[in-house]
Amino acid sequence: MMNTLIAILTSEKIDKLERCIQSVLSQAPISNIVVIINTLDERYKNLAVVLSNMYGVKAVITESNGKPGRGKNELIKYFLSTEFTHVIPVDGDDMLLPNAVDKLTTITKDKNADLIGLINGLTLLHAEKMSVEDWQKHEIYFNRGFENIDPKNYKKFNLHIAKIRRTSVEYDNLFNRFVIISKKAASSINYDEDLAGAEDIKQGLLLKLMQHQGKLNYLLLSSQDVYLYDVTDEGVFFKTLCKSDPDKELKRFWHDLTNDQINILRSFQLECIHD
Repeated sequence: MMNTLIAILTSEKIDKLERCIQSVLSQAPISNIVVIINTLDERYKNLAVVLSNMYGVKAVITESNGKPGRGKNELIKYFLSTEFTHVIPVDGDDMLLPNAVDKLTTITKDKNADLIGLINGLTLLHAEKMSVEDWQKHEIYFNRGFENIDPKNYKKFNLHIAKIRRTSVEYDNLFNRFVIISKKAASSINYDEDLAGAEDIKQGLLLKLMQHQGKLNYLLLSSQDVYLYDVTDEGVFFKTLCKSDPDKELKRFWHDLTNDQINILRSFQLECIHD
């Protein structure tokens, strides 16, 4: 029987963490919710613990290296130490939309899925909602890139991102995130803790190769009724990835993917459920 953990990963923005907790409280028992605190900010650790306690939600403080991959690995590590069969990971500045848990549970059972990745998700920019793809074409998105990328690195970053898109786009959409993960899939997940960003996409490519080998049942879900990304503030992509060394990021992202594997990834698409 499925027993799903809702794991909220947070590093900053206490007001948005509270909103995130509230978005899941009506969808799962408190005993099935945990807040994973992964930050270098000691003050924020204390605030997040106090807030979690206020809602009766378990809080777990984990070791951070300041990059997103570490926090996601700590979340997976915690999940694997529990008796839960599946985990729904949620970033603390985002929200689960109403009935998301029921929807993901139903799809997982019906399709016997080990892993579901989201495409064509929904974003929130101040009070305006739009698809992820529309957000990535928005003027503010481009302006943030120009403001954070050293002009001498524009070309290298554009080439890096273009290669990622050519390899990872499914059904004309860039992979967004994993929305439910089984123990079987989680045991194969190991985010690159040295990447400044795009670690979700890299992990998605590695797991897609496992799907091709018949080791996982990995599905995609195209939906704007499951997860809401809050893009009002600059996130890791702009604050960390855009300010990183593009040569190091490019080498780190592609170093363990051969040309043959890249060709395999481009040769097929995962099964996609459209809601």
